[in-house]
Amino acid sequence: MCSNKGTLDKSAPKERKPSLLPSTPSAQGQPSEAASPTLRETRPRLRSGQRSGRPRTRLEALQIVPTRCPMQIYTYLKSIAPYLYPSLTQMFEDMLRRFFTERPWEHGLHWRQPKSALTVAGKNLGQTGWMQVNMRLPEERVAQIHQTAQVCGISHAGVCYTALFWWAQYVYPPMKMIGNPASATKAKSQPD
Repeated sequence: MCSNKGTLDKSAPKERKPSLLPSTPSAQGQPSEAASPTLRETRPRLRSGQRSGRPRTRLEALQIVPTRCPMQIYTYLKSIAPYLYPSLTQMFEDMLRRFFTERPWEHGLHWRQPKSALTVAGKNLGQTGWMQVNMRLPEERVAQIHQTAQVCGISHAGVCYTALFWWAQYVYPPMKMIGNPASATKAKSQPD
């Protein structure tokens, strides 16, 4: 491989790192191995030959389900996500998994209708304080959203916004995340 110390023979084959996507049949028409799925790298290369972007961490493709929520809720969820989950996407997956497992709408939670992100007053266009959130979810969760939306007579965006509201208001409310200062002062003032 090396002709001299410190120089590298460029004709030597480079070691390839496996990626996480299944391989496709080669250009010569040879079938890929079905028994052991090999993985190939799909990230684009820069001019220097390095890969750009984050490597894929999933084999399945995620589908996008758009919804809208108040900026304050989305900012809050983005701020707590790094402490609870590796990514916001994984938090959304777990949130919806628990939402469909616990089914809080059967126990009194009202369905929430998302509002528009923009409003028109006369000839002026204004923001409402709501923003679009694109939730990237696996097919299983998207199917659950679709089924629940049909049964309950609400839109997909309504199901997702209700799940976001439930997560931020009841599962991880702000006082639970920072502690309740009122209960801490109560405990100090009570004599033993």
